[in-house]
Amino acid sequence: MDPITLILTIVGIIVAIIFGYLQVIVPFTKKEVKFAKRFPFVVGAEAAAEKIKPRPKRAAEGFQKLKSIVVLPLENVGQPEDEYFAVGITEEITSRLALVSGLGVTSRTSANQYAKTNKTVRQIGDELGVQYVLEGTVRWARAPKGTDRVRITPQLIRVSDDTHLWAQSYDRVLDDIFEIQSEIAQNVVDQLGVKILEPERRAVDARPTDNLEAYQAYLRARYFATRPHFSVDNWEKAIECAQRAVELDPDFVQAYVQLTKAHSVFYYYWYDHSEERKIMAKQAADQALALAPDSPHVHLALAYYHLWCYRDPKCALRALRELERAEKGLPNSAELFEAKADVFQLQGYWDKALEAYKKAFELNPRDASLPTSIAQTLLVTRRYVQALETCDQAIALAPDQVWPYFYKTFIYWCWNGDLKKASAVLKGAPKKHVWMPWVWYWQEMFQGKYREAIERLSLTDGDWIRIKIGARPKSLFSAYAYELLNEPHNARTNYETAKTMLEAEVKKHPDDPRYHSSLGIAYAALDQKTKAIKEGMQAVKLLPISKDAFYGIPYVQDLARIYTIVGEYDKALDQLEYLLSIPSWLSVSWVKVDPRWNPVRELPRFQKLLKKYS
Repeated sequence: MDPITLILTIVGIIVAIIFGYLQVIVPFTKKEVKFAKRFPFVVGAEAAAEKIKPRPKRAAEGFQKLKSIVVLPLENVGQPEDEYFAVGITEEITSRLALVSGLGVTSRTSANQYAKTNKTVRQIGDELGVQYVLEGTVRWARAPKGTDRVRITPQLIRVSDDTHLWAQSYDRVLDDIFEIQSEIAQNVVDQLGVKILEPERRAVDARPTDNLEAYQAYLRARYFATRPHFSVDNWEKAIECAQRAVELDPDFVQAYVQLTKAHSVFYYYWYDHSEERKIMAKQAADQALALAPDSPHVHLALAYYHLWCYRDPKCALRALRELERAEKGLPNSAELFEAKADVFQLQGYWDKALEAYKKAFELNPRDASLPTSIAQTLLVTRRYVQALETCDQAIALAPDQVWPYFYKTFIYWCWNGDLKKASAVLKGAPKKHVWMPWVWYWQEMFQGKYREAIERLSLTDGDWIRIKIGARPKSLFSAYAYELLNEPHNARTNYETAKTMLEAEVKKHPDDPRYHSSLGIAYAALDQKTKAIKEGMQAVKLLPISKDAFYGIPYVQDLARIYTIVGEYDKALDQLEYLLSIPSWLSVSWVKVDPRWNPVRELPRFQKLLKKYS
């Protein structure tokens, strides 16, 4: 052995001894491992390399380092009609605590899962990953004569040993409700030893309004807007109550925030897609901004306004700017990260959207809508196995919510065309939902159950199926089923009926791509080729995928169908290939079970497409 090798060997042995000792008390650094790999005879080198292998970074790592708490729904021990008041007080205390940057606060939707639960504090803490729980009761004592009083009894509990750290009974006049909320939040912060910055303290102590009637109207608005199942009736009540609140107090910032979001939601879901509705949303947003230009909640509402009322690239950037401003004051808000994900989805940045949804879910681990949104993103990016697992996770959290079942159905259509499993999923889903007739129609059409599809439509209320991705008379759906049943008279009669109804809607709603797209299909089936293509192209023009990467998809698909019906097969295949080549819900398996593509099924180019994108 030459002298240099001997020296290196001796050094290696010494290093081995040092490594063996330090491994017990000091973590290996990357430099140490790099050195160890150069000297493979060093004892512990392999272990060191294994020990510092890069680990997946947790999306909510910063949140996990904070002291964390959940405010459980305060139990209403007063009159049943005062439930909204207890819900509102819970949310207000949660919101005040969330303003403290050194505290991780579980969101309302996750906390609401534990209303009237029999689970222990330890179980709740383990499921939510929090260290502390705040629970309690609320009683509003109305006085026929005199002053109403309110009694709130919060208790702060440490999860690890079920220790009650602090409890207090607040029995005050109703006028003191804001002081009570601030005192509770401040006491919690003090008990947890969390540092609170002066601007945060001012925000925690803020009094949103001096008008108690306006405040009660606002709490009612929040109550209706946060019901677990979306309904037009609830949002109408939310708008009505928020409007009442700002009429009673024109300087009530939070009420304007609620009004902005409610009007924007109404516009976004096409329940009122009028310019007037958009103007009302803008007026509420402008008023909130004028009153509180630095409020993170105002900037979050403005982001929703840009996202829900415009849905185009410019407004997506504006929404992101507003979210960045809001995040400074709401650094651990699941709602904020969900809004970010929605913007990324609009832009077609699917991986960014997935990351933001996952972060929101870590912050809000009991909200089933978040794994549902994750499943949607995985579906569009064709990661079907992961999407199925995520749907099951959502169903386990909220078996009464219908969207995880719908996405699970779509996944089977897209992934392997397993119509038997898709049907079983639908049969187990909650029955009442505006999308249910549409999903069942296509499920039965894919199975070749054309007569059953018509019969199911006949049992559906109304003459229309209006959903976010399409608005069609039931007669248009029936017409196609009759066509496949080889009943041309019934098919044509229904196509004529649908055409007349759609022409009227296009006149009333010229900017709604849903009606143009549907009318194009009716025209195509009635041999009005030029009109059909014009309407289909108009729908794509009104909402192209470049403007909305998710909701632009159905109009390209409808244009492909129109081209197929009128015999422009190459143009139809151009549209299909485009959808197969980008993230979308269209897949080879779906195309294989969908009778809409029967006319092009035997074409060589079609067969090549199937092979190319399988």
